[in-house]
Amino acid sequence: MAATKTPKTATPGRKRAGARGKLGRTRRQSHTPDRPARRFARPAGARTETKPTTGTDLVVYTPPVPRAPLGRKIADRAAQLYYSAALALHRLQNRPPRTKTAKTVVVVPAHNEQDSIGRTIQALLAQTRRPDRIVVVADNCTDKTVQIARRFGRRVTVVETVGNKDRKVGALATAWRQYVAYGYDYMLGVDADTVLAPHTLEDLERELEANPKVGGVMARYTFDTSYGSTKWARLLIRLQRMEFAAWTLDMLHRRRNTYVLGGQATLFRISALHEVVDGERRVSPWDPEAQVEDMELTWALTARGWETKVSSSARAFAGPMVTLKSLWAQRRKWDEGMIRLLLGTKLGLATAYPWRMQLKMALNGVTRLLFLVLLTVSLAVHAFEWSWIWIAPPVLGALLNVKHARKVPGRTRLDIVLALSLVAVELYLVFRLCVWATSWATVIMGIRRDGWARQYKAEGLPQGQTRIAQGEVV
Repeated sequence: MAATKTPKTATPGRKRAGARGKLGRTRRQSHTPDRPARRFARPAGARTETKPTTGTDLVVYTPPVPRAPLGRKIADRAAQLYYSAALALHRLQNRPPRTKTAKTVVVVPAHNEQDSIGRTIQALLAQTRRPDRIVVVADNCTDKTVQIARRFGRRVTVVETVGNKDRKVGALATAWRQYVAYGYDYMLGVDADTVLAPHTLEDLERELEANPKVGGVMARYTFDTSYGSTKWARLLIRLQRMEFAAWTLDMLHRRRNTYVLGGQATLFRISALHEVVDGERRVSPWDPEAQVEDMELTWALTARGWETKVSSSARAFAGPMVTLKSLWAQRRKWDEGMIRLLLGTKLGLATAYPWRMQLKMALNGVTRLLFLVLLTVSLAVHAFEWSWIWIAPPVLGALLNVKHARKVPGRTRLDIVLALSLVAVELYLVFRLCVWATSWATVIMGIRRDGWARQYKAEGLPQGQTRIAQGEVV
């Protein structure tokens, strides 16, 4: 009996394995749209759809760096170190010369200068080249000089002398022993009533550095008419300004060589001062026996081959004499001191010009005395006759005075008028001749005067202590 095939029936509850497509092929269930989501599938909202991008941006291709062998690395490093060392050695051998900055100390001797010491210190602190140290030596002061100087604090060193009998020389010697002689290259000596222009120290230092043969250079002095409170005082100041302008012009004609480095404002080379101390066997460069210690020091420097100059640009405003009495005392001190110094010094390079000045003053005195005698005698005997040639000397004198007045810094029309009038200038010259003649008479008669005490008395200052080395005190 033939076996019959029983048709397969689908198992109940079992799904179809797949569905037929259009071509009669069976498609897997996973490809159907209604397949269940996978267990670890990304949420639909978090899916990002990437689209193909197109553009013309260029991408730089960086080839891989081949690794150098260890020996090559060591050789390159050694070459770099060699070139660095060679460059440092070249720079060291060819470096520009270093500019040496000199150390400068300023010494301000002061005796009862409460009215002017503040202005002097302020001008020093306002210098374009600031000094390394400012030393104010208060010499037997009985006023407020010390208190005013100490108001500037650590910027100013205040030293008070004890038992000093050498006046200004003793004050300078105190500063020399304590500060100046050690550790400084230059010393600027400034009077307590002198006000420096802002560039004074810078100009003086530049001139010393430019010429190593110069032992000292001083500023060009003038006076400020504002110090005069009356018309008479301002007139005296104008006449003193014209006198100093004429003196400075004479020094400029001598290639700026001067026979005196004034104490008002002078910058000294410390090495030159040491030569004077060693050569003269002193405790300081200044001679306490001299009334004009600045002139004596200048001659000592000249005798040792040092040049002494007047500055070409540095300016200082010194304290003027505002009364005829104080002016007389000051010029008596200067003239007597110069005469005694000339008589005690051999004729040489330093004393040639001062002797010429003495002869010039004598000639001025003789000519005016003869003119006065001849005029008096001619009028007395009725023999006076006018001649136009006599007008030549006054005209030449007026023109010379105008030349001097034009050299006065800060001149005004009144200075030119005084120079042209010739009267005030001539009277001032007669005053100077009287001082000069009196000084010579005092020296010839052997009378020894304390010029500092006389000047202090004339200026109304306390005299302090006095030291007279020898002679008679009047």
